[in-house]
Amino acid sequence: MNAHFSLLSICLFLLHFPLWGSEKISTFTHSVQTDKKPWTAKEFLNQPKDFQFAIVSDRTGGPREGVFPRAVDKLNELRPEFVITVGDLIQGGAGNRDVQKLKGQWKEFNSFIEGFDMPFFYLPGNHDLGNEVADQIWDEMFGVRYYSFVYEDVLFLCLNTQGGPGSKPALLQDEQIEWALKELEKQAEVRWTLVFMHQPLWLMEEGILIHREGKKELRKTKTGWPKVAKALKGRKHTVFAGHIHHYAKYQRNGTSFYTLGTTGGGSKLRGGDFGEFDHATWVTMTDEGPKMANLAIEGIMKDDVTTESHQKFWRSLVFEEHFPKGTDLNGETLTLPLSNPFDFQIKGKLSWVNPFSSNLEVSPAEGQIFSLDPGEKKSTVFTIRGKGERKKVRPGLLPKLMVRFKAEGQPLDLEMMMDLPLGK
Repeated sequence: MNAHFSLLSICLFLLHFPLWGSEKISTFTHSVQTDKKPWTAKEFLNQPKDFQFAIVSDRTGGPREGVFPRAVDKLNELRPEFVITVGDLIQGGAGNRDVQKLKGQWKEFNSFIEGFDMPFFYLPGNHDLGNEVADQIWDEMFGVRYYSFVYEDVLFLCLNTQGGPGSKPALLQDEQIEWALKELEKQAEVRWTLVFMHQPLWLMEEGILIHREGKKELRKTKTGWPKVAKALKGRKHTVFAGHIHHYAKYQRNGTSFYTLGTTGGGSKLRGGDFGEFDHATWVTMTDEGPKMANLAIEGIMKDDVTTESHQKFWRSLVFEEHFPKGTDLNGETLTLPLSNPFDFQIKGKLSWVNPFSSNLEVSPAEGQIFSLDPGEKKSTVFTIRGKGERKKVRPGLLPKLMVRFKAEGQPLDLEMMMDLPLGK
């Protein structure tokens, strides 16, 4: 009887709590004893096979110093399981055959990658390959120019669009196409396929509108992509590319195709409407496909973006003087004490904004540039003068002090306006 009861208890337990891997299992306990609960009835988003990774885009083609290292630093805070790129990692170029210069550029880039806390997957762009010297250096460092891997039942197909001589035209050579078709056949049962490439081959096949010498030309390129696209037809997949430095989402036969923006590469940075911004693409992989969000690099703020020292610093920016309401400010002086509470050097600029219609002005008005070493204190003095026919001070037209502080390589970028210390 006891044995029967024990077996029944185990069966009931297994029915109520499925084995690991069959369904999601949550650990959630609480102290609330009432029927009503102070939270909603939605289920936790904790599917065991869901995972997050990040994509970084073009770093070169007009590189802007510092953007990519900041991306590495900030992505570490978000803890993706891995990071992958769509190419153009070094400046390189088809005409660059200087071995030392190319190796120097790779040494610099790989020093950034060493900062990642998680795996980084390389993919070549036209700046990374393009001639026999650059190609050989790539092969010596990374072994292959195209490859695939499966993670949590998702196939990552990483293609090399630089199969042709030099950086143009984009091309998947027959050998790579044959390999890709075999990989797709071998991994036919995966729940999703993600394709990564540098140049957006589907757009090149359809034709890209070129403006040259006042004329428009629809330029089409035979890339070999249609053969791979045919093999992808009927399976759940998503395609990512870089190269054009403009973010955009395309829909083709129910499939999402993306060109990504930049992660430090050349861009006019005109914003979202133009697809011109520095970003990392954050991907959560689900059974329904990738759920994506584009994270502006400057919009990812670390936990020390403002510290106690920051608070002390900007709260200390107070004039020593305070004038009662109705004071004739002509000839008065203002003293602004400055002190650096940080353990690094800070640089600043002070500029007075004197409204054109104001009957007061403060000098020196032009930007005063200065630096403060750790622990250093300074004071700067300004003089207030009346101008024109001095009448009653008009509060809405008082000069304001623009204060800017920065510190290279540190989370300090302060900009604030200070009013004249005049009673109301």
